[in-house]
Amino acid sequence: MKDVRGESSGKKGSADGIRTKDMTVPSRIVDIWQGIVDSVSTLLSVPSVMINRLEPPELEIFRSNISSDNPFPSGTRMEMAGVYCEAAARRRKMVQVKDAREDPEWADSPTARAGIFSYLGFPLFWPDGDVFGTICAVDTRKHEWGERYHNVLAAFRDAIEAHLALITAMEELNRKNEELRNALGEVRTLRGLLPICSICKKIRDDKGYWDQIETYIEKHSGAQFTHGICPDCVKNFYPELDE
Repeated sequence: MKDVRGESSGKKGSADGIRTKDMTVPSRIVDIWQGIVDSVSTLLSVPSVMINRLEPPELEIFRSNISSDNPFPSGTRMEMAGVYCEAAARRRKMVQVKDAREDPEWADSPTARAGIFSYLGFPLFWPDGDVFGTICAVDTRKHEWGERYHNVLAAFRDAIEAHLALITAMEELNRKNEELRNALGEVRTLRGLLPICSICKKIRDDKGYWDQIETYIEKHSGAQFTHGICPDCVKNFYPELDE
């Protein structure tokens, strides 16, 4: 599959050029994601691991590890401007902050002012390249984010993006099934007995109105008509053309 981490999908605009998508995450997958953040927090020994969803201009902490040391419970919403996760989504790549107090870019950021000084996060993408959000680990103290931390978060990023691909495929399948149901419903409207005038050939619809047969069929099947003259009618009505 094409790697779209460094590309913009060009499909749905939002704040600061970050493209997002409004699609429901099934409860079963939400439960799996809760297990992911709980496990990663324990594995990496950090107080907060989160899966965040960007809904510009806000960010929702979609799932966060359950711990008394975690100041960011699931469901928390905040302005995304100037926070670490916004940078990861906008740059479309990993963002690492070892100590915001020693980093001119982040020293006066909203998250640093809130006492969150270290951050490691990866953006999360839908299959078409639109941004879902981020998976990140944060700490209130200086943190040297080594290769182990990168590898663990990247592995779970890949798992979450596989779930996003599954959600997309299910949405597309549901859409096609709905189209099929609608098409079958239209076909069924032409089944059974149709009251038709024996003289002018108009058809009476279920509301009692009489339509030309072409109009009725176009309404109920999606077919369209073109008009011509059959050989028998040419002989009967335009004999001079049949010579």
